[in-house]
Amino acid sequence: MAGLAESLYIQQLVELLAVVSSSTDEASAVQNAVERSAQALEAEVAAAVFDDKVVASIGFPPGAVPHEEIVAVTRRRRSALDVPGLGSCPAVTASWAGSHPGHLVLARWDAPFQVEEQNLVRGMARVLELTLTMLRTLTVEHAIRESLEERQRLLEHLFTIQRAISRREDLRQILDTITNGARDLLGDEIGLLWVRDDAESGRARLAAAAGTRPVDLDHPPVVDLADASVAGEAMVADRVVVRHGQETQSRMLKLLGPGTVYASMAAPVHDSGAVTGALVVASCDRDRIYTPGDEQTLRAFAENVSLALTDANTVVRMRQAHHDALTGLASRRLFLEQLDQQLAAVDSDGGTLAVLFLDLDRFKDINDSLGHAAGDQLLTVTADRITAQLRAGDAASRFGGDEFAVMLSRVDGPADAMAVAGRIVAALGKPMRVAQHRLRVGVSIGIALSGADGDEPAELVARADLAMYEAKRRGTGGYALYGETVPGDGTRPAVPR
Repeated sequence: MAGLAESLYIQQLVELLAVVSSSTDEASAVQNAVERSAQALEAEVAAAVFDDKVVASIGFPPGAVPHEEIVAVTRRRRSALDVPGLGSCPAVTASWAGSHPGHLVLARWDAPFQVEEQNLVRGMARVLELTLTMLRTLTVEHAIRESLEERQRLLEHLFTIQRAISRREDLRQILDTITNGARDLLGDEIGLLWVRDDAESGRARLAAAAGTRPVDLDHPPVVDLADASVAGEAMVADRVVVRHGQETQSRMLKLLGPGTVYASMAAPVHDSGAVTGALVVASCDRDRIYTPGDEQTLRAFAENVSLALTDANTVVRMRQAHHDALTGLASRRLFLEQLDQQLAAVDSDGGTLAVLFLDLDRFKDINDSLGHAAGDQLLTVTADRITAQLRAGDAASRFGGDEFAVMLSRVDGPADAMAVAGRIVAALGKPMRVAQHRLRVGVSIGIALSGADGDEPAELVARADLAMYEAKRRGTGGYALYGETVPGDGTRPAVPR
């Protein structure tokens, strides 16, 4: 389940793209980006820097923009800015490469930027870079191509691609659209997109292909950068690379091409500022010569690839920040945020929610005897069995180790919460097939219900934790309710309130 913060950040990227894309020139695009990013992150000040010069800012008095201090933030020499009337404010910066590198800087009072917010700032910087590249491309295109039809085709391609990115359509489909669009607009026979799995990799895989011989992209070709020729050189040099002549073409390009290749051109692709691939077009026309205008057009399409990859990976990073990497359940932080929101909702209408705190009873023995891989598999199966017992609106989290927490968003009372706890106890009590062993793992569950107004998420979890220890004291495979006697066993003592 995606957190509200994650959804908000995604929406803010889309809104920024809409705002800056509507700008008619570079100056207005930069100013709009600065204003919108400051608004989205509730920052007191924001600025854009090109060539160590502040070209747009917001939040500083007229004539009092601290140019040197802002530039120092972009160089990582400062982590805060002195804002008149507020004092020292934590700052964050994100940069972009390409033909016109720059930096976006934000600072706000008494609120350091969290990891997911830093990722959002990087995404905003990439959106601004894309818009500036598009504006410059359109300017160059207008100057070197007198054909209105050709210019219209470029606009249509860019608009289609940006709309697909903003709608979060399938990434492979977007990359195919860009690769096909670059080949079509430039009038070449071949379009290729090579992508590295990480910035340090010396190899690249084929992520999209147009006009080539049949390629299975589910099992794509993988080549060393040295063998990728024009694409590898573009990735290493981080610039557009052009090769003319049959003898200069790579072996891979000759294998993929429908005929003899006489010219090829590649533009680097970035993910959060780091070179991660190259977009390639190639021609079987013996007389094909790529012009500066062609280079600008390919670079514009490559920047769209960069935006699509950065956007997709930003979503992945945001999800990883909010979810346990092993089980996929909500992180402790996300769980407490969800609990806080639900507490506010039930307080307003007089409802009740429940928190269940779970601890596996034999996990350490299994982990020590069968190894960590078996332990990880056990935790994954446990998470699946827990979530299978929950209802729509409930949430589960792995708190760490073999501890889990569950929020029941609406319950009719203690019996309702205990019924869910009983189902979880029964589900986890069934044998599990782990590491070629048939295992039985008990679970102890503590239950706490929301009560008086002002319940705090951490306090409610702490009560459930105390009740869990009472359940564990009684023996494996059971549950206890904080402050109450468990139905069906009147002799069991209640956990003291």
